[in-house]
Order: sequence, then C-alpha cells, then structure tokens
Amino acid sequence: MTETRPAVFPQATLTNGQKTVVFQGMQHFGAENFYKAVIYDLEKALADGYVIYYEDVQTSTPESKAFFEKLSSVLTGSSDLSGTYKAMGEACGLKFQSDYFTLLEADKQEHPERHVIADVDAIELKQEYERLLRTDPKFAKAHANDFKESPGGDSSGSMAQAIEWLKSGSEGQRKLAGIVCRGVMTLALAPKENEEPGPFAPLIIDFRNRALAKRIIEDSHDKIFITYGARHLSGVLDLLKQQDPTWKVATVKWMRTIEAPKRSLEGKLTVHDSH
Repeated sequence: MTETRPAVFPQATLTNGQKTVVFQGMQHFGAENFYKAVIYDLEKALADGYVIYYEDVQTSTPESKAFFEKLSSVLTGSSDLSGTYKAMGEACGLKFQSDYFTLLEADKQEHPERHVIADVDAIELKQEYERLLRTDPKFAKAHANDFKESPGGDSSGSMAQAIEWLKSGSEGQRKLAGIVCRGVMTLALAPKENEEPGPFAPLIIDFRNRALAKRIIEDSHDKIFITYGARHLSGVLDLLKQQDPTWKVATVKWMRTIEAPKRSLEGKLTVHDSH
C-alpha cells in the first residue's frame, strides 16, 4: 500500500503579492527522508530571511496542562501526547518529527526571534471547548461523555493500546506488524478529498486555524515558513482569502511521508505516479 498509494503531503507556497507563506504539511511520525528534506528546506528558508512557525499547543499553567492531558487521553488513550506519537512511530518503524527539529537548536539560540511557536495555549482550547458546549448543540451532543472513564478503565481501540499490541510478540512478528502498521498509517494519515471532519474538528482544527490565520495576517514579516499538520492548510487558506481575496496558491510540491519497507523481490512492481 505504501508503494502503490503512497502518503504524500503538500508544501504549498501562498502569496497575496505582499507576503509569502510556505506551508509545509506535517505529520507526527514518518520516514526519515521526509524529515531530513523538511529540515533542509527550513535551513534554506532561514538563510533566505524567513521566520519559522511551529505547531505546538502550549501548556503554560497547571490548569492548561491538566486540560491538555485530559484531551490527549480522549484522542489517543494516553495523557502523554508526544510520547504516544513517538512510541507509535517506533512501533511502526517510523521516526518522530520533533527529534529532527533539534537540528535547528543552534539557530534558535542565536536568533530566537526567527522561531515562533504559533499555536494556541491549551487554556484557550479549554475556553473554546466550553464555548462550543454552550453554543453548538451538535458538538455538545457528540461530546456529552468526554473525560468520563469507561467501566474498568477500558481504552479499547485507543492508540496507546495499539502501541502495546505492536510492541508485543517476537522480533519477526514485530517486523511484520511494522510493515502492516505503515500500510495502515498510509491510509489513515494521508489527506483525503471530501473527508468528513472528526468530532473534535471544531476545536483542534477550526479554532486553531483561526488563531494561525490571525497571526499570519498580523505578522509584520513578509516571509513566513509554517510547519503544521497538513489538514490545517485548506482551512487557513480559506480564512486568509476571507480577509484578502488576492491570497492564492503559487506553487505546490508533494513530499512522501511514509516509505515502503526495504525488501528484496524477484519481480519488480511498476508504479505510475498519479500526482
């Protein structure tokens, strides 16, 4: 599946004539070559005078940290979101994105103004979550049982449980599970046309899109390079166009985020790229 229908994410250059925004679609875990290519592009962007935006929900207070841990537990089955993504990547034979951003630490120390955590604080997520519960009946119905532990603490079907299953078994079984996992992740993570938004989309996608678009509009820099989840791209572009209809996509290049497992085959599969 990773060979015949590879997961490819966009790097889109957006412009309104006065400001240029490069939006690099990201995912939490993927192939090493993908992250190396992103870091190369980031280093080039820094040399060209870009400011870098990073995706990372902040937890500045005990209250915001507590809410984010609760939200992470609902989304993945674990309160440690980064740890869960890293463990999932390792179980699937993939790499964790944050490990590669450390390559930019020297520049962050020397030029902190060029590196911006552009995401919201979890306390803002909490406030928006509570607002949606009050004002959006559909959202309120879908989230009536959030943060309520099921009988026996069952987390069946959670990402955390899947990780434990992938880590169990013999070395051969783990290798096979990793191959299967990469195929499943290719299907699950790749952007899809006409995909129905998930129940948390108004909070973790739409709300954060509005915050990101507002930051882009208000930023005095004319060159911005954004590393954010690929699912944020279309929504952010729509919001920019609402403020200024001249915003457009100037260029797009597609980057493969999950590679097929290395293997020896007597026959060779011919793949015709549809992109």
